[in-house]
Formats: sequence, structure tokens, C-alpha cells
Amino acid sequence: MSAVPLILASSSPQRQRLLREAGHDFQIVPPNEGAECGICSQCGPAELVTDLALRKAEDVSQQLASGDTKIPAGCLLIACDTVAECGGLILGKPASEDHAGEMLHRLSGTVHRVYSGLAVARCDASGELSEVDMQIAISELEMDTLADTQIDHYLASGLWEGKAGAIGYQDRVGWLHLIEGSESNVVGLPMELLARMIASKEK
Repeated sequence: MSAVPLILASSSPQRQRLLREAGHDFQIVPPNEGAECGICSQCGPAELVTDLALRKAEDVSQQLASGDTKIPAGCLLIACDTVAECGGLILGKPASEDHAGEMLHRLSGTVHRVYSGLAVARCDASGELSEVDMQIAISELEMDTLADTQIDHYLASGLWEGKAGAIGYQDRVGWLHLIEGSESNVVGLPMELLARMIASKEK
């Protein structure tokens, strides 16, 4: 549990749940996010998630500076972005059920990786950011080869919505296996890395 107040720059229920389960008290200030790419390859996944996490932090900083939200003294602002990468192709959040199906067929029978860019910064009473720390977590997973009926069943559940790569490790589907790295990173917020980054700010 952090000894300093936290602001989470995210509307993600998965990220909020992970923070609560770790015992943190925090405020939620979602960034004003535009349309996110679902499949893109303009840059590498590490560069993409760090850039997007920093953009989220800066967006929330601007909201805090211009809004009525009371900023706790000495607080830390947390922003994170997560994508999956398979065969060099970056998979963000699917735009539709058909898009999600395309992603799941691509991931079926493969080893792939999940990248999270994590930004932690001090935020003063005016919303100004300082001491911005940016780091990356990478987890590796393997997905069983799926039958079309398995994919159709998962798509019908709606569990793919809002999840990078159209799949949630927390859904415990039984055909997605963590090989290496942080489980919480795959869910959307690398808690082990976050704990180290927060601790470094508290020294």
C-alpha cells in the first residue's frame, strides 16, 4: 500500500480492481482518449505503449490544471497503456466483434507478448507533473490452437470488449497460458513494477 495519495489516469475496471486488491486508495481521473488503433504497426510495441502512457498522464495533468478536482498534496499520478504483439503485429483493443475474431484467429496456436508502458509522476497542486518515471513490463503467453466454436463462444460472451488482443487473461478461459512475466501485466497493470516505481518515489 502506498504512503502517498494516488491518482489513476484510467477508466479501466481491470486496473482499478488491481489497485484496490493491492490495498491502495486512489482517485480516478480518466484521460480523454481518442480512437485507439486495433491493429497497427507504425512503431514497435515498447515505443507505442510508452508514448500512449505518457500522453494519458499529460492529458490528465491538463485536466487537473484546468478543472475543479482537488489534488492531494504530494500525490503520484499513474498512467498505463497495454498492447499485445504477435509476429511483429501490434494488437490493441478491438473495434468490433468481427475485429476481435480476427485477433483471436491470429493469436490461436501462437506464442505472443503483452507490453505495458507505465508512467508514474509527481503531481503538484496545480496539476504540474515532475519526476516522470517511465518503464515497460513484458509478459509472454501461449494460446492453444482454438476451434472456431471456441472463438465464437468467447466472442458471444462479450468478454473481448476493451481488452488488448481481444482476450482477458483474468477470464480464466483455460486456453491462454502465461510462460514468463507478470500476470497482472497481462490483465493491464504490472503491479510488481508499479510497487517498485512507487517505492522509489517515497524514498
